[in-house]
Amino acid sequence: MRIQTKTSLNTSKTKQGFTIVELMLAMTFVATLLISIAVVTINIVTIYQRGLALKAVNNVGRSLVEELTTSINSAPAVDTTSLCNHLASGSDKIYYSDPKSCIADRAYRYVYNDRFDTKTNREGMEGVYQYSGVFCTGNYSYLWNTQYGLDENRFTLSLRYLNEDGTEQNIQPKDARLIRIQDRTYRVCSAYLEKQSEEPGSSNNWEINITREAKNGTMNRIARPTDSYLNAFDLDLLLYELTIQPISQDSITLRTYMTGNFILATARGGIDITASGDYCQNSETSSLDNLGAEFNYCAINKFNFAARTAGV
Repeated sequence: MRIQTKTSLNTSKTKQGFTIVELMLAMTFVATLLISIAVVTINIVTIYQRGLALKAVNNVGRSLVEELTTSINSAPAVDTTSLCNHLASGSDKIYYSDPKSCIADRAYRYVYNDRFDTKTNREGMEGVYQYSGVFCTGNYSYLWNTQYGLDENRFTLSLRYLNEDGTEQNIQPKDARLIRIQDRTYRVCSAYLEKQSEEPGSSNNWEINITREAKNGTMNRIARPTDSYLNAFDLDLLLYELTIQPISQDSITLRTYMTGNFILATARGGIDITASGDYCQNSETSSLDNLGAEFNYCAINKFNFAARTAGV
């Protein structure tokens, strides 16, 4: 008799999975992918932020060009010969001791004046830079403080005036980056020249006071000066220079021709316009700082304009 024995076979399911090497390769790929996405995203944000900064500077610059040209175009014609004779006569003598020099430059230093000083940049080069200034069109007057004056707290201008209800107001230099004042009688420029004659060559901060009574006995009341020209996209902008070139005038029509330029830049970004080449690098920051977020807010541009006043 044949005995058949049953042999029990242990059958087990084979489990499949990643080996350690495969897992490490997969994690390396995912990590590389995430890092690449992060780098691309950072670059996109950087380019976008720089674009916003450049757009803000360009938009504000164009608006400022339009503001200045419109103000000059609507300004009344002025007989500069009569004006110069008035400025250089009697108790009204403010700036010109000789009317001939005033007539020669068409009262240029009466309608436009600025404060400047020598400054050594981070490269050891010395230059002359503007700290503040005034410009009077005969319609509106402008007063400004550049980045240099605000940063060093010298050669700056403040404004004291009477508002429409007769209350005395004061605008400090930090709030006078660029302001426009209703001024058909050149009071801002006259007060500036008087201050200049009191403190010639002084580096003190000057207060331009236009609160005194006019000659006819009326008070010099004005609406609050406009001060919103240097704001855009939540970025604060600063003037580094605003220059009006020597003016010319038609002797028959009394049309006055003016040209000018200004340099506008963001307050953030470590801008140093005194350097050559890389304006977005501040000497007080390291190269690593310049690659950070502040560098994204750096934008600067120069604008030119030309305009003429009305004739007779």
